[in-house]
Amino acid sequence: MTLLEVILSLALLGGTVAVIGEMARSSLQSARYARDLIQAELLAESILAKVRLGIITMEPVFEVPVGLGSISRTDNIVDTHALAEGSSSVVPWLYSVEVVSLDEYLMEVAITVRQNVSELKRPIVCRLVRWLALEPEKEEEGK
Repeated sequence: MTLLEVILSLALLGGTVAVIGEMARSSLQSARYARDLIQAELLAESILAKVRLGIITMEPVFEVPVGLGSISRTDNIVDTHALAEGSSSVVPWLYSVEVVSLDEYLMEVAITVRQNVSELKRPIVCRLVRWLALEPEKEEEGK
């Protein structure tokens, strides 16, 4: 082998390692995004269920920290990446509830869950909207 062939093969090997490394970094970043999006969706479903059951009052609120009067502390989501790096931080999630009365028998409830990070880091946001049917009040008979 000549010196030129060795240099060329090392250049090809370095380029291949760089491409594979970038693909691994990109796939890890996508996996973290998907994990956080699923966590936000599960939190939104949990909060909506508690609103429907009456555990959380059906009133509009804006950016309330998850776990402070809304759902139990066990519902906080632990950042597994931070745990792997030796930190024991909890991912801060905020939720908002919007309630719109569409008519006398139908109400729209929208739950928005987002990460409490700066806008530069592109926080994960999940919005869940459900229509709830209201039961009509029974009129007193015999009047």
